[in-house]
Amino acid sequence: MLKRLLIGILKGATVGGAVAAALYFGLHQGSVEGLLAYVLYGAVGALTGVVAGKPLWKQGAWIEALLRGVFGIAVGCGLYALASSFLPVAAIPLPAGLFPRLADEEVPRLLFQQPLAMAPLLATLYASLIELDNDGKGEGETSTKVRVAGLEEIDIGEESSEASAKLVSKGAKR
Repeated sequence: MLKRLLIGILKGATVGGAVAAALYFGLHQGSVEGLLAYVLYGAVGALTGVVAGKPLWKQGAWIEALLRGVFGIAVGCGLYALASSFLPVAAIPLPAGLFPRLADEEVPRLLFQQPLAMAPLLATLYASLIELDNDGKGEGETSTKVRVAGLEEIDIGEESSEASAKLVSKGAKR
C-alpha cells in the first residue's frame, strides 16, 4: 500500500509539474484565473487519470484509462472550485532568480491562482487516490473460456423421454 502511494505521488507530481511548467515556461502564464483555470485543471485531471493506475499496455486498460481521464476532468475542475472557494491561502513567495515573471508581479496572488503550485498538488492527490484504488490484484489472472451447456445437456429433472424430446424439438424450431 505504501509502494502504491509513493508511485501515485511520483506520477501526480510529474504530470502536474510538467503541465504547470509547460504553461509557465511555454505560454508565459504565471497565474491563471476564471475559465483558463478550469480548462487547465481539467486537463491536469484528465492527464493524471490516463497516466495513473493500471498501465495502458495491459489488456483492457485503455477503457479504464479513458474513464479515469473523463472523470479526471470533473475532479480537476471540482478541486479547483473547492480551492478557490475555501482555500484563500496566500501564495508562497518564490525566489526572484528562479521565477522572474512571478517575482515581478506587484499583485499578491493566492495559492490556487498559481499553477506551479496548484497543478502538482491537484495531480498528486488524484493520482494517489487512483493508485491506492488499483491494488494490483487480478492483473496476472487470465480469463478462462467457459462453454455454455447446450440444450441437450441440461438436466431438468424429468424422467420422461417424451418431455425431453419436446424440449429439444422446441429448441430446434427457434
